Amino acid sequence: MIKCKVTLAGVVNKAATTHAGKDNKPFVSFGVTLPLGDKNGNVREFEVGVSADPSLITAGLVSIGKRVQVVGTLYFRKRDDVIYMNMYADSVTIDVSEVDRLEGEMEFKGRTGNKEIYLLSDKRKKQFQAFSAYSKEASVENATFIWVHFLNFSPDKAAWLKPATSISVRGTLDLKLYNNNLDLGCQVKEISEWKFEDKKSEEVTQQ
Repeated sequence: MIKCKVTLAGVVNKAATTHAGKDNKPFVSFGVTLPLGDKNGNVREFEVGVSADPSLITAGLVSIGKRVQVVGTLYFRKRDDVIYMNMYADSVTIDVSEVDRLEGEMEFKGRTGNKEIYLLSDKRKKQFQAFSAYSKEASVENATFIWVHFLNFSPDKAAWLKPATSISVRGTLDLKLYNNNLDLGCQVKEISEWKFEDKKSEEVTQQ
């Protein structure tokens, strides 16, 4: 499970339209462009698909080119090795002057990979842990896994951490571009062991 409470600011690239959900309850959807860069200065534009209750916005006011700010919950979905971003809005503000950004907190439940937990030092010789963990999507017939790269600057509080361990993490979301793909990262604020309820053993390839 990966769930993020975020604030998104960007330009609308798909105008808002009204739809009926599975329960025939109406909702408004639109797309927002999110540019992300890598350490080499390369930039790629991604789309965040936003859904909102009609009481929050009038669909006709959210047109292509409008700059908006959306506060809500962000989820990730993976299909054919592509990660998509879907957001459910708590509030939508139109015609803002905010620069393009997506900031917030991640809540993660999953399992560390089979590689070791690296204990590294920054330029100030402060130690931190670097590791990757994956979350399984249970909503699809064929299991898919989304990897997140974590940095933990309080390694003394997670000395128990080891490969193939189920964990629960809260921290700061960090999205960036890597090899022209969306890369999910998180700076750890809280980490604890988590009881993995799926008893089936799962072998996945470490990223």
